[in-house]
Amino acid sequence: MDGLGWVCAGLVAFPVPFLLWFGVIPLWVDRRLRRSGREVMGLCRNVSTSEGRYSTSFEFSTHTGDRIIYISPLSGRRWGTPGNEALLVYDPASPWRRVRSRRELDSRSEAWASLWWLLSLEVINLTVFLLYLSY
Repeated sequence: MDGLGWVCAGLVAFPVPFLLWFGVIPLWVDRRLRRSGREVMGLCRNVSTSEGRYSTSFEFSTHTGDRIIYISPLSGRRWGTPGNEALLVYDPASPWRRVRSRRELDSRSEAWASLWWLLSLEVINLTVFLLYLSY
């Protein structure tokens, strides 16, 4: 394979980590929380804005008594109002990392858009690579 072939192979490999980080892993966390998550009431502490997207921080106590502060990833929506309580779902195996508000779990995840966009980019890159190999 010559230099152009390696460039095409690099283009095929480039979206894979983003596909996992922004598509597969968030959807896996949502699925895990729906299946084995525990519900708890939490207090919305703050909603911060960055470039038109929102990050909401919550404080809650697990069923074992651990106090957790969770900061949601950036999203197009607000998931709470500061000072108000919200229903949260956390993973008992990792309560400091895997938490979502019930409202967030009940809505369509933004990870689906990332997943489909990155999959279509991967299909285009694979098509270019296969056309190059068949040439």
